[in-house]
This record gives sequence, C-alpha cells and structure tokens, in this order.
Amino acid sequence: MKALKIIGLIILVLAAIFGIAAGGYALANSNNKTSNNTSNTDNNSNSNSNSNTPSKTASATTCNADELDLETAPSDQAGAGTLALNIVLKNIGTRSCTLGGYPGVSLVNDNGNQIGSPADRTTNATENTYTLAIGDSVTSTVFYPEESNFDAGVCTDGATKLRVYPPNDTGYISIAETAITAWCPGFKSSPVFQ
Repeated sequence: MKALKIIGLIILVLAAIFGIAAGGYALANSNNKTSNNTSNTDNNSNSNSNSNTPSKTASATTCNADELDLETAPSDQAGAGTLALNIVLKNIGTRSCTLGGYPGVSLVNDNGNQIGSPADRTTNATENTYTLAIGDSVTSTVFYPEESNFDAGVCTDGATKLRVYPPNDTGYISIAETAITAWCPGFKSSPVFQ
C-alpha cells in the first residue's frame, strides 16, 4: 500500500515536471513567434521609411525636396528689432513642377536636433502657386528677432543650419547658415513668391 502511494506520488511529480516543461516550451515558442513578427514589422517599416519618395499631400506636379536646391540670400524685409533672410528654392529636377504656400522652416544644430520651434507663418500674406521650369526658383522670407532684444533664457542658442520643408512635402533640405544662431519668439516665414 505504501509502495502504491510512493509510485502515485512519483507519477504526480513527474507529470508536474513534464507539464511545466511543456508549458515553458509553448511559452518560449509563442515568444519567438511574437519576436519574429515584430522584427518583420520593423523591417517593413524601415524599408518604407527609407523610400526616396516623400509622402505627399498635394498633386503629383508639386516639387519634391530632392528636385530642389536651397540657397540663402540677404533680404530687405527687415524691420525694427527683426532681421530677415531669403531662402531660395530652385528647381534642379528633370521636369517642371509647382510650388505654392508656406515652406516649413526650422533651425537645427550640427547633429540635426531642432533648436526652438518651427517658424510660424506670417499673417495677412497672399499664397500663390508657381510653375517652375527647370532652373526657375521661388523665394520665402524668414524673419528672426535679434536675440539682444530678449531677456536671458528666452532664446535658444546653438542653431547652425536651416532645415526647409518645401510646401506640401515631407522631405526636407538643409543648409548651413551663420546669420541665425538662436531661436527666439517671433521666428516666422512667408509664403513663397517670385
């Protein structure tokens, strides 16, 4: 009788051990499947994010960032306490394309980190759309307040480049710029014009 109890106890212990092992195996397999699915999703999202075609919100005729050259030029639009700089977007692509509205403009440092907030849009400005033949360009004016007009800590220093998103495009172009070294409140951009 004692021997049967011991054998029964051994069987229960072995069943428990095998049950735990089988459960652990099933859990490990389910974790591997989840992990494989995640890495496939990551690979798919990486391949999409490396696409050379930016996501568009406008028509197919809109100029892409990779079809444009960016230059800066002095502007005569400065006012009291505010300086101005023109950004020029030139069609260097292989087709005519259109640009109209406001570009997105940000200040960044050498590491590509944004300094301050993106430029606000100027108010009471007319938005026009322009067809750019190869070699044609449009201009937008960036207005930036003088840092010396603000108390310490209001502006953010460290800007070394302008990052410009052409109107209706999520791609961008960057250019080194020494005129604007700090973001201050009142940083604005105008719609493109010719």
